[in-house]
Amino acid sequence: MILKHLILNRFALCACSAVWFSVSLMGCQPNVVPSIMTTLPVPDKMTSAPTQQTPAIKGQAPEPTKATTLQWASHYQWQLAHVKDQKGNLVNIDTANPITLAVAPSSLSLSQGCQHFSIDFGWMDAPPFEYGSDLRQKPSDCKNTPSNKMNQGDIEALFPKNGLLKLGITLSAVAENKLDNIQMAPKNLMIKIENGNTLIFTGKPLAFRKPTGLPIDNALLERYDWQLKSAVRNTFDVNRKIISRQSIGDFYHPEFPVSLIFRGYDDSQYASFNSNCNGVGGPYILMRDYTLLVGSGMQTVMGCGITGNRIENELSKLVSNSKSTLSLSLQPSISSESQSKDQTDFPRYNLLQTFDSGETLIWKNEVKKIP
Repeated sequence: MILKHLILNRFALCACSAVWFSVSLMGCQPNVVPSIMTTLPVPDKMTSAPTQQTPAIKGQAPEPTKATTLQWASHYQWQLAHVKDQKGNLVNIDTANPITLAVAPSSLSLSQGCQHFSIDFGWMDAPPFEYGSDLRQKPSDCKNTPSNKMNQGDIEALFPKNGLLKLGITLSAVAENKLDNIQMAPKNLMIKIENGNTLIFTGKPLAFRKPTGLPIDNALLERYDWQLKSAVRNTFDVNRKIISRQSIGDFYHPEFPVSLIFRGYDDSQYASFNSNCNGVGGPYILMRDYTLLVGSGMQTVMGCGITGNRIENELSKLVSNSKSTLSLSLQPSISSESQSKDQTDFPRYNLLQTFDSGETLIWKNEVKKIP
């Protein structure tokens, strides 16, 4: 597959050019909006949905793989601990006004008091390998206009003033610990700026609510192709109770079936949504509470006609830089008598995806067509 080799190449954003891959998948069920998924009882011995691996620690926690660096880092609250210049000398930072860092699939967000900045990166150039971007100031939530004077420990002072940034990001354990869960072990996140400073952040693990449904991990998501079965938009009252539900009509065109593929590469994890024309999507992160974060990525601009373009735009608005919650349920198996000779027996799942913006999608799994 040609694009796979493109994705695996490591080059700066300022020099990259991308060709999106489109995948031909089976159509979704049109016209009728199925009822919202009902979670079935979990079998006593559930082996088809693997749990997230959480082996006990012996000594220090092992290093995450390149593909999981972002996923690990997103589970922590990060605060700048110290900064070194190119010669290894410590740079003074403002400990009274600390700098914090939040990690998302396609960006890093830096905050200091009421000042906020972001470093966005392309889907081919996500950490931990080098990528190009720039430091962008976001709207401030200061009540009073802050001083324009830049101090040595301010965010802007720690980054080069001009040109694209080229960063390297690594994640490592900070100390030996006795936690049973290596994912939540104490960590250091190091951001090295080419021809610039090295920023070292210390992380504290975030607290997560207990997820619902069957266990979900990256391996399960990437094991199958997912076909859209239902799509509705909910309206809530002031107490976040659903008061109305309407089908998303653009996702019920048989000639434009909507599908989803999760792919894991040596140094990236990617979610691709397709409507039988162009694809949209981006790097993804699956959180411990089954929150799914999808960033933004490149997409082709092949003309899909009036209907196809409208469907693609609707899909892009919904999934790009999105946050949703996943819940998995097991569906009744197809009896061997009713199966055709070319069908493969495998567990049937419904994957419920609930977006923070109010939409609910239900996906059913299919045998992956492209390994």
